[in-house]
Order: sequence, then structure tokens, then C-alpha cells
Amino acid sequence: MLDIKFIREHPEEVKQNILNRRVDPQKADINKLLLLDGRKNKLMAEIDTIRSARNKLAQELKDPQKRTPEKTAEGKKIKEGIEVLEDEFAEVQKEWQEVMDWVPNMLAADVPIGTGENDNLEIKAWSPAMGYFKKEQLGLKDFSKREMPTHDFTGRDHVEIGKMLDIIDVEQSSVVSGSRFYYLKNEAALIQYGIFELLKNKLVKDGFTPMVVPLMVRARTLYGTSHFPGDADQVYRIENKYVEEGSDLYLVGSSEPPLFAYYMDKTLDYKDLPQKFFAVTSCFRSEVGSWGKDVRGIKRVHQFDKLEMDALTTPEGSPEMQEHLLHINEWMLQQLKLPYHVILMCSGDSGYFATYRKYDFEVWLPIQQVFVEMGSNTDAGDFQARRFNTKFTDSDGQKKFVHNVNDTGITGPRTIIAILENYQNPDGSVKVPEVLQDYVGKKVITPR
Repeated sequence: MLDIKFIREHPEEVKQNILNRRVDPQKADINKLLLLDGRKNKLMAEIDTIRSARNKLAQELKDPQKRTPEKTAEGKKIKEGIEVLEDEFAEVQKEWQEVMDWVPNMLAADVPIGTGENDNLEIKAWSPAMGYFKKEQLGLKDFSKREMPTHDFTGRDHVEIGKMLDIIDVEQSSVVSGSRFYYLKNEAALIQYGIFELLKNKLVKDGFTPMVVPLMVRARTLYGTSHFPGDADQVYRIENKYVEEGSDLYLVGSSEPPLFAYYMDKTLDYKDLPQKFFAVTSCFRSEVGSWGKDVRGIKRVHQFDKLEMDALTTPEGSPEMQEHLLHINEWMLQQLKLPYHVILMCSGDSGYFATYRKYDFEVWLPIQQVFVEMGSNTDAGDFQARRFNTKFTDSDGQKKFVHNVNDTGITGPRTIIAILENYQNPDGSVKVPEVLQDYVGKKVITPR
């Protein structure tokens, strides 16, 4: 969350940021927050004053000669007064926290101000034939699509060709689980295993710590990453009557929450930063708000597998770390020889509350003639660290909050869609990207 001191000193700037980010100003009501903040501080001062008087009286009552009925009654009255003020403080604190939870992170100065995806800014584009595009070939949203490759034949979408090759089955999964689930079979399954193995090997060589993480977490974990309260409708809840401790658990939509929660309430030494780590997990999302969109195939589903790579850094190190993780995204897409672009998300499309700066990397689909989001790369500043209470001790011995940087890495289904669109042949066969041929065991996938 934001530092309340910053909000006190820059209320108008924070209000404008809320509007720029299209967050509900009635929930993130800064005027109300500051009134509550003033009342909270006044109550705490009153409580401290009365507690001091109580402690002084308690010392007097230790002397039997001073322990009079009047003094005892005074002590009881002070105690009751403190309880009344503490109850009021607890209520004000609760209201204060409810507003604070809806105040988003401030955005970086280079984030464009805009209302939605049409205002996102292309900062890079690449294709196997052209390499990196020139600056004049970039623009807003998908300006570079004019230069992206196309097929000289009428191609098949991933659902049709997946069925033809017997590698994707969404019909049986609908019987087993309902809509927005899928089976990967044969070469598609091997491709998914292969892309994760390829990236995993690079990350291990690059000094990342591999981790296996819980897929069910408590509410504080999702609050820490800011998926709560803003994105609560995207999360599946496990009823507490089935949980040993009696607390609700939630299925993760990414391994980001359990990865960062590993450092919850911990203080690191600056010499141990950055911490870089990754996990391959299944991810679960309700996709509320997208019902009726992308219902066909495996593009937008309730369960998918992903490799997430994250890092903790010093405040000075987070910009460089964000670029480092983005470089790894690009390395992976270039290894697969998939055309893509990188966009800097505008204020109105910048994602969850923790975002300070966010890049999306999107792969070009030549059959549909669109870009599809493959993942995101986000610098969250110290927003998540404040919620998780993750700190480090600097070279002067001062404790500060770390900065969190997170990155999708790569997802299974959408990478498979991109390969099927970019590598298919007129006869319905699909070439296997050269870097994956050893994992798949063949160069071409042919209809069965």
C-alpha cells in the first residue's frame, strides 16, 4: 500500500492518480481517508495520555496508605474511559484500512495517461525476418501489426488444427469440467513441457532459485500482492469447513502471491539482494468480466500452467531488474522465433493496484491478424512489500522496504496457440520450433 505520509503530503496528486487509473474514487476516497486519519491520530494521542495517567495512578495505589476508595474509583473510571476510546479507535482504524486498501500505487512518470488499451504505447517490436523494428514502425496499441508476417494461405485457428492433429481436446474437457477447460495431448503436451524446461534451465543458470509453492493460500497472501480486494472476483475460494485450521483458502491465479509471501514479515540484508526466484504452477481464475469473450479454445480458461519469475530488490535496483526480466521474456520469444511486441501500459490499463510500471509482451497471430497477450512484467515498487512487511537492512543499518518485481515468464496455452498459428503449413501440418524439436522428438506434427 501507499505510505500514509505520502498521501498526507500529496493528496491532490494521489486523487488524480486514482482517476487516471480508473479506480472507484468512492472506494478510494482520499478526503474521507484523511479525516479518518486525523481522527485516528487524535484518538491515539488521547489514549496515550489517559494510559499515562492510569500508569501514574497504578504506581500510587501500590502504596497502601494512598489506596483510598476515591483513588480506586478513579482508577476504575480511567479504565472504562480507555476501553471506550479503544473501541472507537478500533472502529476508526477499520474504516481507515478499508479506504487504504482501495488506494492504488502511484505510477511511474513515463507511464502514458490514457483510458484503456488503445492508449498503450509500443516500445519494441520484433519478428524473425526483420529483427527489431525501427522507431517509426512503432506507435499506439498494435501500430506495428502492419509490418508483421502473414501466411500466403488461408490458415486454421488453433481449435480446428488442434483437433485435426489430435493434440487439443476441448470437447471431452467440457464433459469432464465444463466450459473453459481443455486437454493437451501428444505433441501439445510435449511442447508445454519443453517451453517450461527451456526457460527453467536458463533461469537456473542465471542464478534464480527454483521453488515449488502452495497453490492454496490465505487471504493475507492475496492481499499482500494486491489481488485483494480489487480482483477478489477472479479468485476461487475453498470453504473453511474443509480446511483443518478453519480459515478460508484461495486457489492462486499465479505463483506470484506464494512466491512473495515466502518473505512475508522477514528482514533481509542488503548484501542478499536481489533475490530472484521462479515456480511452475497451475493457475486458476474465474475470468469474471470476460464471460462471452474468447470462449472458444484455450485462449482464456479457468486453469492453465505458467512459469512465473519474480524478484526482490533494493529501491535503486528495481528499474534494472524489471528490464532484466523483460530481456528474458524477449530471449524466450526469440528462441521460439515468434513475432511479438512490447507495450508500456497506460494509466487506465495498468492492471492491479500494485503496479508502478507495467509492460505487456504480446505475440502476433498471423491467422487472426491480432496480437495476443502472453504475459506481463511489473515493477510494484514497495507497494507489495508494505503489505507483506518485507524489509531489508541497508549499509547504514536502516530498515527499508524492498521493491518487488514480477513477471509472467511464459504460459502454456497461449504459447501453444502462437506456435500453431505461426508454424502451420497449408496441408494442416505444423512445424515444431527448432529449439523444441528435441523435447517433442520430431520436426513436424502431421494430421493423424
